[in-house]
Amino acid sequence: MEINREGERRAVIGLAILALLFVVAYAVVAFIAPVVFAVFLYYAVRPIFCFLDRFGLPRSLRAVLSLVLFGVPFLVLLTYTVAVTAAELESFLQSRGLLESARARIVEELNVAELDAAELETLLSETESLPSVDVLLDVTVTATSAVGSTFFQGVIIVAAVYYMLVDGPPFVDWFLDTFDDDGVLRRYVVEVDSELSETMFGNIATIFVTGIMAILTFYGFNLLVPSTIEVPYPALVGSLVGVATLIPVVGIKLVYVPIVFGLGARAWAAGTPDLLLPVGVLLVVSAVFLDFIPDIFARAQFSGDRTHNGLLILAYLMGPALFGFYGLFLAPIVLIATAEAIQILLPYVVSGTSARPEQTTLGEFPDPGAGETGARDGRRDPAAVPDG
Repeated sequence: MEINREGERRAVIGLAILALLFVVAYAVVAFIAPVVFAVFLYYAVRPIFCFLDRFGLPRSLRAVLSLVLFGVPFLVLLTYTVAVTAAELESFLQSRGLLESARARIVEELNVAELDAAELETLLSETESLPSVDVLLDVTVTATSAVGSTFFQGVIIVAAVYYMLVDGPPFVDWFLDTFDDDGVLRRYVVEVDSELSETMFGNIATIFVTGIMAILTFYGFNLLVPSTIEVPYPALVGSLVGVATLIPVVGIKLVYVPIVFGLGARAWAAGTPDLLLPVGVLLVVSAVFLDFIPDIFARAQFSGDRTHNGLLILAYLMGPALFGFYGLFLAPIVLIATAEAIQILLPYVVSGTSARPEQTTLGEFPDPGAGETGARDGRRDPAAVPDG
């Protein structure tokens, strides 16, 4: 009788745990995009976190410094882009007298100088003006909601990365020590962690490689063509091309396509249609060497060494189509987790024996001087990776 009660209590506790896990899974799915970007950012920031360990800084301070050191270049690039865009837009409007004509037209339409207080009150009370106010309010609410949602998701990403850096390794260590008696889960976690680290590094490497290639391409183009069709701010445009690789499929096109068409329009307006040929060459070079090759093949080449490159290419192609813009990171994560599960966990499930490799020769034993790197398969323990 006592045994039955004990079993019932365990069953109730088990159901409660399943319910809690279901709620957690629901929350993760609801915020899947920030969670995926947090995983990507974690692996992008972790090398900086490990590097700072040599200075003897506490984990919390290292996490903050890592996020700052990683994020400042992107913030500087964003600020510079906005400043240049605003300056160029103002210069364009002033050069064509559009600002002055717009001001004059507004003053003329409103006729502010001849309005008295009674007429102004009458205009504001007319019902015809209400629809425009409603439209303005709708636009304001929509813009505010979009900005607020973006800021909220950014806070989630930064907070998640911070706590993954600070508390992630101790949690993983506790989980494996508690639930992994055979070592199979530890081996799985180590392999997945290693592959994800290399794959996410591949995305970062793609940003820099593509950006450098774009800068060299645009500077080289400017050296060979007349000033009429020179690429404006080649360093800035090239950097934006590199960052745009984070937006799958269309990201890079959003940068170089408007630039190229703008150069073509400038050549046509200047009465030099013969300059359309080098502009067309720039379009082809950008599409092939700055867009297709880095976005598909280079990203896969810079990724993990255990996952097949062909499967990674398919993941990068199909991920955005299946999951949306964050599929660029989610699809490789799912692929790597599945591939390692098939190689490590499935044999354990089928045979019932540990997937831990047996040591049969002296050379297969870990090096005593390797410290934490003396893992079962020669790789670092996942709990030790963030500590450098």
